[in-house]
Amino acid sequence: MPPSRPNILWLMTDEQRVDTMGAYGSAWGHTPHLDRLANEGVRFDAAYTPSPVCIPARACLLTGQTASTIGVLSNHHVLALENPRFLTWEFARSGYQVASFGKHHYACRRQAFDLESGVHIGPLVDCCNYKVPIDPAEYNVVHYDKGKMWKWLFAGRFPGTVEDTPEMQNVRQALRWLKGRDPNRPFFLRLSFLAPHTPVVTPAPYDTMIDPSRIDLPIDQPGDLKNLPRPVSESLQKHAGAHVFTREQILRTRQCYYGYMACTDHCFGVLLDAMRELGELDRTLIAFVSDHGTHLADHGFYQKQSFYEASARVPFFFAGAGTARQAVVRTPVNTGGLLPTLMEMAGMAVPAQVQFPSLAGNVATGVESAGTPVFSEHDYGVWGGYRDGDRYVMIRDGKWKMGLFRDPRNPATFADDDGLMLHDLAADPGERHNLAAAPECAGVRRELLAKIDAWDRRRDIRVPTIRGENVRGR
Repeated sequence: MPPSRPNILWLMTDEQRVDTMGAYGSAWGHTPHLDRLANEGVRFDAAYTPSPVCIPARACLLTGQTASTIGVLSNHHVLALENPRFLTWEFARSGYQVASFGKHHYACRRQAFDLESGVHIGPLVDCCNYKVPIDPAEYNVVHYDKGKMWKWLFAGRFPGTVEDTPEMQNVRQALRWLKGRDPNRPFFLRLSFLAPHTPVVTPAPYDTMIDPSRIDLPIDQPGDLKNLPRPVSESLQKHAGAHVFTREQILRTRQCYYGYMACTDHCFGVLLDAMRELGELDRTLIAFVSDHGTHLADHGFYQKQSFYEASARVPFFFAGAGTARQAVVRTPVNTGGLLPTLMEMAGMAVPAQVQFPSLAGNVATGVESAGTPVFSEHDYGVWGGYRDGDRYVMIRDGKWKMGLFRDPRNPATFADDDGLMLHDLAADPGERHNLAAAPECAGVRRELLAKIDAWDRRRDIRVPTIRGENVRGR
C-alpha cells in the first residue's frame, strides 16, 4: 500500500537571488521548471533568510531556531548544542525515509539526515579555481585575484558537459535512492545544490545563453551611493569590491551567474520529469528555498553578508500535494519556517523549540496573514575580522527595513550607528537612499529598535562556539 502521508521533496540552492526566476518578474531569468512550480503553487514574494551567510542560514533552517539562539552567526561558528534537535529527525521518527544529496554545510557534530551523500564541488573545479588545465581566454574567465583575502572564480565556462556537473551527479544519486527505497513508506528527500554559488563556472551552452545587456541591474562603484553603512564601505567593498573589474568583466559575471541558474533549473527539471514517470510527483509536497542571495556589483560589491534585497531576500515557494493553487503571499516572512510548515502539512506536531512560525495556513489556503516583523542576523567576523563577535541585526516591518549592530546582553547601551541602515522599500525598492540619519525618520528608528529589543527578550541567546573539528554521526 502506498504511503497516505505526502512525500516531501525539498529543493535548495545557494546564493540564488529572486531575479533569477521569471516567476519573480525577471525578464532575463530562464527557469521554466521552477517557474512552473512557483506559479502553480504558493509563492512567497518577500521571503528573507534567517542569516545571509551559508552555515548560519542552513543551521537555522534545520533547527527552526534563530542564529543567535543556536550561537551560529558566521561560517566560523559551529552548532555546538549538546543534543541539537534537528527537525529532520522528527520526520524520521514519524516513519519518513530521510535523505539529502549535495551540499550540507551546517557545521555540527551530529547528522541532520539519516543519509547524507552526493557531490558538493566535484573533481573539475574547487571553491576558487579550476582543477584542470583550461585556456582562460577561451573560457572567458573572470577571476578575483587582486591581492585580496580570497581569490574567487566569478565567471567562466565549466570544463565538462552538463552531465559532468555536481548538480546532475546529485540528481542521478537522488533518483537511485528513490528507486531503491521502501515504496510503502513516505520519503523526505532534499536535493541541495551549490549552484549558483561561486565558483560560477557554467557549462555550455548555458554560459552564453543569457544576453548580459538584458540584465537590468545597477552597477555601482564605491562612492556612487551616499550614506553607506560602514560594514559595506569598509568591509564588503574592500574584500569583494566591484571596482577591481572592468564593465565587460562585470557583464560576464552576470551572464555566467544567470546562465548557471538556467542550467540548475534544467537539472531540477530532469529530477521532476523522472519522478513524474515513477508516479511519485502527484503525491509529493515540494518546497523550494535558497539559503541566501548574492551581490553582482550592485551596491559596489560581490558576495553576500548584507541585508540588501540582493543578499537577504530569496525565492521561496511550495507546490504539489496539499498546496493552494496559483497564490502569491506578499506579506514578509522568514524562510526559517520551512520545516515547521512541512511538519504541519504532514500532520506532525511542531516542537516547542521552534521559533519561526509555520506557514502551513498560507500554503494550504493561499491567503495572506497578518504581517509581523521579520528578522535576520549575522556576524561580520568571517570577513577579515571586521567587528568580529558583534551581532548585526535586520528587521523588515511593513515597508521599512533597518539594520544595525545590537547586543542583546546590554541593549540599553549598545546600539551604535556604525552599521545603521534604514530604507523605505515602497519608495526606494533599489535601496539607493539610506535614511538612517534623516531627522524625519527618528521615530521610525526608535519603533523598529524597540521591536528588535522585544524580539531579543523573547529568546535565549547563546555565545557562539568557534569552529573546531567536526565529528559526524547521529
